[in-house]
Amino acid sequence: MSETEPSALALSYFRAAPALWSAWDIPGWREDSHLRTFYTCFLHPNIGWDLVEEKRRLARDAAWAARLRTSLEYLLEQQPATLGTWHSLTQADLHLYSEGELYGYLLDLHAFLFGDHPSPPDDPDPDRPTPPAHWTYWTRNSWRAGRAPWEH
Repeated sequence: MSETEPSALALSYFRAAPALWSAWDIPGWREDSHLRTFYTCFLHPNIGWDLVEEKRRLARDAAWAARLRTSLEYLLEQQPATLGTWHSLTQADLHLYSEGELYGYLLDLHAFLFGDHPSPPDDPDPDRPTPPAHWTYWTRNSWRAGRAPWEH
């Protein structure tokens, strides 16, 4: 092996980046401006989206309910969004620390809108500190693996 070729050991340090995903992959996103408005606004605490009223609207409009349910179930089944892509989609000020917390919130939302959950999901505490600026995909996965990012 020449000095210009990386060894297998060196290559093991590099991890593949997550697959690129965008909101355009959500079923119905392209065709339905109401669906886009729902996702870009409903997690934003300053807008105050009324989920109770939205549940009433879903009961009156079966077509809207079907589109929202399909898109929400896609998100829950595929879990394609990272915190970064979700934030870029929603511009949410919610302080989510993990994809698990994000998808747990979406699961609770689904249970409220389409199941038997009696109340909307609670937003994360708006007063808890935001994740540090360096809180990236790479560092989150390192912390999850039980080691600090510098201990790769």
